[in-house]
Amino acid sequence: MVGYYRLRELGFRLSAGAHVLPKSAFAPIEAATDILVEADAMAAETLAQSRGAYEEERRRGYEEGLAAARLDAAERLLRENDALDRSLAALEGGIVDIVIESVRRLVAEFDDRAKAETLVRRALKQMRREKRAELRVAPSQFDEMRGAIDGIIEDFPEVDLVDVVEDAALEAPQIILETSIGRVEGDLGASLQALEAAIRSAATVVAEPVAIPSDAGPHGGATG
Repeated sequence: MVGYYRLRELGFRLSAGAHVLPKSAFAPIEAATDILVEADAMAAETLAQSRGAYEEERRRGYEEGLAAARLDAAERLLRENDALDRSLAALEGGIVDIVIESVRRLVAEFDDRAKAETLVRRALKQMRREKRAELRVAPSQFDEMRGAIDGIIEDFPEVDLVDVVEDAALEAPQIILETSIGRVEGDLGASLQALEAAIRSAATVVAEPVAIPSDAGPHGGATG
């Protein structure tokens, strides 16, 4: 190694004049200088590695923070959608109740005779090809339905005869229309129940909220 040294700073005390130092006296200085040079190089390398590691951690922290923010946004969106679904379901449930109650009130405004005649007309529409039929009615409606049947079948010219008979198992305004090919049962109560079931089944069903584990993260998993 070639360099310049200040001997006084290195601890040498020489008298005036020219002097030649033996190599053995100066060897420790060269060794120490080499050590310092290597130390400086190692320090520079360590500093560079530290800066690289710092930048990597900062980049990783940014990416993890961004992923966490996206996850939080997704969870918030799921919660908001769930709240909206529940609000809509509650609104739909209220509308269904109003519709069903309105239908029941509308039907309740008609007397048993009007209800029975409506059921008979609907049953006859299903039996248009039959010329003869037997109409079973509740005992309390036998007289009025026997008197009304001729007027009803005027709207069904293909029907020749409908024989009205009492059926103690029926309650007004229930009716049963029987022909040679089958029977049609008219029951407003059952019809209203079927209507209610159909309306409610058509209403929106709220799905169970999607649960996201609180410890879930963008870089989860085992570390080794």
